[in-house]
Amino acid sequence: FGSDDDSLNRPSSEIVQRIGKALQGVGIDRLRVDGHTDASGKEAYNQQLSLRRAKSVATVLNTVGFKEENIQLRGLGSSVPVASNSTAGGRTENRRVSIVVSAN
Repeated sequence: FGSDDDSLNRPSSEIVQRIGKALQGVGIDRLRVDGHTDASGKEAYNQQLSLRRAKSVATVLNTVGFKEENIQLRGLGSSVPVASNSTAGGRTENRRVSIVVSAN
């Protein structure tokens, strides 16, 4: 995701579609989608932005057959970084969405 952006570009949407179809192909029909941001800006705003990012991914998953009620959304803001927020590259890595499959 770009800075302060919650929309998926076409290549990213296609990747999410492929992931969704692959998961359905092995019988997975329930997911959790976690949205994340970098640490720029206020945390309350980042939490909402991260939730909007998760919703963007869930919308694509809906188009390949996942039911809305089977997708749990979480906006985690900047609370779970995977890289340092002190560099542009790190901030880019932290602006992401995770699709989580659990056993229960």
